[in-house]
Amino acid sequence: MCWRPFSLWRWRRDGEQRRDQGLHVELEDPHGLQAAGEISPLPERGRSGADPLHGGHLQALRRQLEPLDVTAGCRQLDHWLRHMACRHPCTAFALGSALWRLDQQRHRDSGEPLCDGAGGNPAAEPPWPTVGVLPSGPPALRALERGLARGWRCWKWKIGALPWRQEQPLLAALLSRLAAVDGTLRLDANGRMNAAELSPWLEAAADPRISWLEQPLAPTDPLLERLLCSPPIPGVQLALDESLTQLDQVEELLRAPPENRPLLVIKPSQLGDPRRLAGLLRAWPGRCVISTGFEGRLGRAVVHDLAKLAAVGGSPAPGLGATA
Repeated sequence: MCWRPFSLWRWRRDGEQRRDQGLHVELEDPHGLQAAGEISPLPERGRSGADPLHGGHLQALRRQLEPLDVTAGCRQLDHWLRHMACRHPCTAFALGSALWRLDQQRHRDSGEPLCDGAGGNPAAEPPWPTVGVLPSGPPALRALERGLARGWRCWKWKIGALPWRQEQPLLAALLSRLAAVDGTLRLDANGRMNAAELSPWLEAAADPRISWLEQPLAPTDPLLERLLCSPPIPGVQLALDESLTQLDQVEELLRAPPENRPLLVIKPSQLGDPRRLAGLLRAWPGRCVISTGFEGRLGRAVVHDLAKLAAVGGSPAPGLGATA
């Protein structure tokens, strides 16, 4: 096992890009096959220190693996992924991605069909419509026009950058334009609302052109739990994003969803082993929406594979960061 740093670009709420850092982690199997995954924590996850880019936790893992034979080393790596993924979810994504790719290579070399539908042609036309990302505030109107000219009809808009009384007239303008082309809009608050803002946004989210209201309140806000455990609001679909921090939590919500049955917006690169996530997507089809963490090339390919699995189960179109 070895690793090296790499650079990537990530979009911000204001529509600008920022440079960020990650790690490529490479694995080799007993037959000399090699594959890699990436550790690319979002800034808020990076600040937690769970997946440090200095690689100290990887050094500790490599020391555990070095004295072992191949069979014992594989068992130890699987043990680490089962028991440490909750502490290092982005690292679990990288290691699980590399193991998934190795398994795909072995299947191709043996001529056996892939049972997971992954590892296909990354340049092939995706089986879902493009979901455009609108910047916060008034620039959203100009971006919408550029995307509509490209044929995009499904959009995600980050709200909460301005007071709701300023944003809702913008919302009305966006919805009016989308109505003319039979378009839809997803609202994403990133947990920025307070109790006073929640009611007008829930009322707005009942518009049939709005697909869902994502993470209206912070994960630690007691009002969020009360909202999720209340009877569903007619016409309003809720979704969770920042509330999801690792796959144990995702599975718990899939097995026993709260009364409001929110959609789960999944950023695979931030949550753990993608092979486990693939199993959850198969077991609970249509409950999760795959979303980008603005990964690098390696992580993006795995996210696209998972989006294909989700699409087979009837999930809404994934949000993969298309900007106009």
